[in-house]
Amino acid sequence: MKHEIPLGIALSFPQGPPHFGSEPEVVGDRSPLRRLPAFALALVITLASAAAAAQSAAAEPAKADSHQRGLELMLRPAWGAAAADSPVRYQASPRVKLGEPGALLQGATPYGAGFIGQGFIGYRFHPIFSAGLRAGFRTTSAATLTDGSASLARSAWDMGFYARVYPLALSESTRRSLDPWISVGAEYLRDIQTFQRPVSLSPGVSVPGDFTLTHHAVAVPLAIGVDYRILPWLSVGPSFEYTVASGITGCAKAGAVGYSSNTFCSDEDPGKQVIQAKTYGVWSLGLDLKVTLFE
Repeated sequence: MKHEIPLGIALSFPQGPPHFGSEPEVVGDRSPLRRLPAFALALVITLASAAAAAQSAAAEPAKADSHQRGLELMLRPAWGAAAADSPVRYQASPRVKLGEPGALLQGATPYGAGFIGQGFIGYRFHPIFSAGLRAGFRTTSAATLTDGSASLARSAWDMGFYARVYPLALSESTRRSLDPWISVGAEYLRDIQTFQRPVSLSPGVSVPGDFTLTHHAVAVPLAIGVDYRILPWLSVGPSFEYTVASGITGCAKAGAVGYSSNTFCSDEDPGKQVIQAKTYGVWSLGLDLKVTLFE
């Protein structure tokens, strides 16, 4: 005859089910079957307690750094500047004549600082490491040139990748309030300058000309900052970034209303004889606003 023990274990008893607490134990009968239910119950309770303790111990570290893993979103308004001169430059060549290059193409330095805005979206895979996408734009202040140029403006935009390391993220005493970091990236950067200047057609005859200088570069931004944790998921803090923009191609385009335009680029003839794409740097000091959406 089979009977179910409450623990889900089915056993067979040839002489009927055991009785617990209703009859005195028969002296000399040492069958382990009489003690089996109590033993199984104690074993299950012990294993369940051990499993619960292990689960609690494993959950504790995850809880401690839960605000350091997950989707990472950051906005960075900043103030900064690129080099004061144009990264697209004229170089004299005996083989190609460019007419009147103007002051800007020949090294004038009218540019100053301006507003920089950047956005980041990535994932913090581990408390000490995150990576993702970044993009931004830059404006530049400009002074008046002495060669008759007017409406001078310069702007730039960039897009690429970033990787960030948080060296003190494993320090329990530090990470609850401060989260210092260093970062490196790789991106495409496009720098555009526009201005107007009279173009001479013949002695005594000129027309208003529109000029565009475009610089294409591979940029490597290097940054350092420290985030102050306002809430477990929200932090804010200062950062400094310096970007090296290595020129790939530079183009100078000139045109006028009613006339065809001419473009000279540094990567094709005849432009490569007279146009250079320089390498330059961009610095910025910003305030980072970061949100981490937890796992």
